[in-house]
Amino acid sequence: MSGKQKVSGKKGDVVTLNPRSTSHTRLSVESVELASVLGGWLVRGSLTLLSGEPGIGKSTLTLQLAQWCASENTPVLYVSGEEGEEQIAGRAHRLGVSNPNIHFFHGEILEDIIATLQSAPHPIVIIDSVSVLYSESQGGSSGGMAQIRSIAETFMHFAKNTNTAVILIGHVTKDGDLAGPKTLEHLVDTVLFLEGDRYQSYRVLRAMKNRFWPTDAIGLFEMWENGLLDLKNPAESILKTSAQIGSALTIALEWNRPVIMEIEALTHSTRFPYPKRSARGISTQKIELLLAATAKFGRINLDSDDIYVNVSHGLSVGEPAVDLAIVAALLSSDQKKPLNHALFLGEISLTGVIKPVAQLEKRIEEAKKLGFKTIHIPATQSKFQSTKGVSIVTHESLASLVQWIKSL
Repeated sequence: MSGKQKVSGKKGDVVTLNPRSTSHTRLSVESVELASVLGGWLVRGSLTLLSGEPGIGKSTLTLQLAQWCASENTPVLYVSGEEGEEQIAGRAHRLGVSNPNIHFFHGEILEDIIATLQSAPHPIVIIDSVSVLYSESQGGSSGGMAQIRSIAETFMHFAKNTNTAVILIGHVTKDGDLAGPKTLEHLVDTVLFLEGDRYQSYRVLRAMKNRFWPTDAIGLFEMWENGLLDLKNPAESILKTSAQIGSALTIALEWNRPVIMEIEALTHSTRFPYPKRSARGISTQKIELLLAATAKFGRINLDSDDIYVNVSHGLSVGEPAVDLAIVAALLSSDQKKPLNHALFLGEISLTGVIKPVAQLEKRIEEAKKLGFKTIHIPATQSKFQSTKGVSIVTHESLASLVQWIKSL
């Protein structure tokens, strides 16, 4: 019996790979922040998923993207299954989006949309949103697992076969899951996540996956009436209001980018048997752990107080390097002492020890650029005490931080 197995199929063409041949397939993006996330370009022949909570600004961002690309004489087709032409046109008018290269199509049936795209080719296609589309060739309800997967696969094949940049908009639940199966993220080339507090102005765009560029960058935007604008100096508004009691400043690393953040805390004694614990932008579990460590090793017991912690401007943070700032804000509120624009960097262990933080030098350099004069860091990283232009205060444990704040 022969070792070769017969297979059926159509023979394809094998070509020499030219690394420079893709340069003409990329589309420039005007926004500096968006470009930093995408690597400077929107790649043709790719499928991108833009997800986020309802009302966070996904449709706004894609309409602005359509305007930027259309201004470079690149036709864009905006396909909406949720809103009609009048609604999209009204939003476009508010955002100042107006270009004859931007076209619109309203449709919910996948087969109708594909037929339209084939008859009227566009280099960029925006689908708003994937969860409301329905494929007549696939069973199940709209937004179900079978439907979402079939639709994503269809658009992936379409993008590759026609060299079209396709952007799918997807909603997420309050738990952060995509409205539909999370397996959709594995079917696309790029996954972008737009987050923030819809009642605040700041927005953060993250690349959770990107086959064409590293995912070590974020984009910072501010929502205005005329759309999402690049946030050029996020520290400006934060530093204006950060000298109050209960406010502590820190620098978090969002992917590889240092971002200044303000932690606000309010402690208030209560007569009720079960004090409240509320946090926005920070895990409540983290607050509970830090309170327990502060009580045992800092000798400051806040068990009978209501505790409220917030990351200002609707931002969120999860990295341990902000632990010291959280406790500093809590102590500032409890002791009724402002922290005078000091910066706090350090992780707090369950033994009350201040542990070192990653890329401390990068954070300190950013702090110096922003004009900070006092920076609190772990004692284990005391080699940075000789940093010129700033006063470095080291802490070995929570007890040291408590003593410093009481001395103010």
